Amino acid sequence: MIVVSKMAEAMVEDSNIADKFEKAANHVRKSLVRKLEAQQLLQLYALYKQATEGMCPPEKPRWYEFQAKQKWEAWHSLGSMDKRTAIEEYVCKVQELDPKWNYNDNSVESTPSEGWVTVSCPLNTEEELKDCDKTIFDWVKEGQVGRVVDFIQSKVANVNAVDSEGMALIHWAADRGNLEMLKVLVGDLDADINVQDQEGQTALHYAASCGHETVVQYLLDKKADQSKADVYGMLPVHVASSQVICSLFQSPDK
Repeated sequence: MIVVSKMAEAMVEDSNIADKFEKAANHVRKSLVRKLEAQQLLQLYALYKQATEGMCPPEKPRWYEFQAKQKWEAWHSLGSMDKRTAIEEYVCKVQELDPKWNYNDNSVESTPSEGWVTVSCPLNTEEELKDCDKTIFDWVKEGQVGRVVDFIQSKVANVNAVDSEGMALIHWAADRGNLEMLKVLVGDLDADINVQDQEGQTALHYAASCGHETVVQYLLDKKADQSKADVYGMLPVHVASSQVICSLFQSPDK
């Protein structure tokens, strides 16, 4: 990990504003991060990335990568803002969020405090749920096979149910690369292996796109339909993330 002070020194000639930027970033990770709302964290994330890396890259995360998409959109919204302006706005934003903060009272620290991996990465913006509030989709995302089986067998949930994003349980299992979960959903609980989400994508699309080779192989072995196209006309092989994944589709026995 690159120390914040070194990044700032390389990016701005004005040592005064660089020092303010460093101290503001350290104040965020040390004192503010657990007090801020998700949108405030995203604003700080975007300004920090713009200040240290410049314009956001054009490649947008996959639509179902919700947090990555939120972060990309926040950064992308800054357009061509120059690094110096981003630094100044970052400092102003921190002062706005904590009027009592005075950068002269902070010393620069290079070690992140607990709960802040790096200054450029906000905390998980999804609220932590209590077990009693979790749905079967939460259990699939967390890889809790036993919980999922209990939900289905007790008829609390349907194995082919879809969430608010139009994704079924096997979509989430394929997205996470959880082969064990998929084997239970498809092999034991008879989930529809070819169910499509609101974009027309199947679990095979997800596994191929995310690069989960063993999951792709399992779905093909279970006769998942390779010919199902999504709403953009893309087949699973078209979204494969590597040549290795592509070769699985080209195998003559599939």
